[in-house]
Amino acid sequence: MKARFNGKCIECGETIKVGKEIVKNSNEKWVHKACSDIEEELP
Repeated sequence: MKARFNGKCIECGETIKVGKEIVKNSNEKWVHKACSDIEEELP
């Protein structure tokens, strides 16, 4: 999903800007899609 608010990625520490792709990690926290510790399932 795309971020609707600015925030901070708890994995890399960088800013999450509005419009960037984000996902929840295994701890249910929002992180950059590339920083996620959960592998994406293919359809």
